[in-house]
Amino acid sequence: MSELYSGKEGTTHLVMGNEAIARGALEAGISVATGYPGTPSSEVIERLAEVAGEAGIYTEWSVNEKVALEVAAAASFAELRAIAVMKQNGVNVAADFILHLVLSGTRGGLVLVSCEDPGYLSSMNEGDSRTFARLNEIPLLEPGDFQEAKEMTKWGLELSEQIGNLVLLRSVTRLSHASGDITFGPVPGERSQARFRHEGAMFDPKEGPVLSLGFRHRDVQEKLKKAVALFEDSPFNTYEGPEEPELLLITSSACSLYSREAVAVLGAGDRVGLLKMGTTWPLPPDLMKKNLSRCDRILVVEEVLPFLEDNVKILAAEMAPEIGIKHFYGKKSGHVPSTGELNPDLVARALSGLLDLSHEPVPPEYKGKADALALSKTPSRGITFCPGCPHRASFWSI
Repeated sequence: MSELYSGKEGTTHLVMGNEAIARGALEAGISVATGYPGTPSSEVIERLAEVAGEAGIYTEWSVNEKVALEVAAAASFAELRAIAVMKQNGVNVAADFILHLVLSGTRGGLVLVSCEDPGYLSSMNEGDSRTFARLNEIPLLEPGDFQEAKEMTKWGLELSEQIGNLVLLRSVTRLSHASGDITFGPVPGERSQARFRHEGAMFDPKEGPVLSLGFRHRDVQEKLKKAVALFEDSPFNTYEGPEEPELLLITSSACSLYSREAVAVLGAGDRVGLLKMGTTWPLPPDLMKKNLSRCDRILVVEEVLPFLEDNVKILAAEMAPEIGIKHFYGKKSGHVPSTGELNPDLVARALSGLLDLSHEPVPPEYKGKADALALSKTPSRGITFCPGCPHRASFWSI
């Protein structure tokens, strides 16, 4: 029996980030897990498939990502909890169905897990699926460490049931494929039985089937307001640092780990306030107003698009009469690279420039020696494909 399923409540285990997501789904009592393979997302379904028989859940590698979400949605309509898992490219494939799904609404908890690849380490691009949350008006969650990956998956399924709609959970390579200790919670012994009822987002008891698109769109926005109210008190949003810092650093996802390390390396804990956001769309306005009021200079640290940066700026502009004018730094200002992965050194470089601190990055002579050894001592090899990937044959034929 797999430890991922049999591990007892309260025990600590070293797991990969994707395994933490899988454990969170098990603890939430999912009945269906679907996906389409693609690094860095594949291990979520692989691990759930290994325990499917013991756990009494249905797992499926679907024909494509759209079908994966459709199958998971069917389970949700039957009041079963389900997850659909894919990489960032796959969210584009599923996008057509997402638009229709959010208008119809859900019943059982339904979470779309997008594991993304900043720096395109195993992809042809470093696409950012967070914009789909704003486009489709659904909540976006971003775990900042391994324990949060587990807890947030479980909470995302609960949140989906509370608002009656899809929830998007975003991981990145350095979280999905790194490993860390997590504490297991309980796994429910029994799961819900599938049942279908006529009442729901598409049915009005007085008028019958609801065909008005305006009504359905308005319903989506009301559901989003419920999520925002819950985000205000979410334990996944945390602040650490002085009450009135010189600089407020706002971050999310794996960048919160880089940011904490950078602040510690620079010894700037008494000068920098660190606001780690786990609920990144929509941003909870009261929480943001409280923290944006702490100081006039804000650095936003995130990977790929300036999604968080843009949304923070919009809120700050709306709140300007109450919190004053703020000075923002991030991708737009050039303090944070606009492409590729981040790391503690890049964050420390941005902080040292803004705080007038000295920071010694990796010495050039060390980097030069390491690069030379890498070229001379390691074999040259391009990006490969996962074992069994059907695209292998296409690649080699081309």
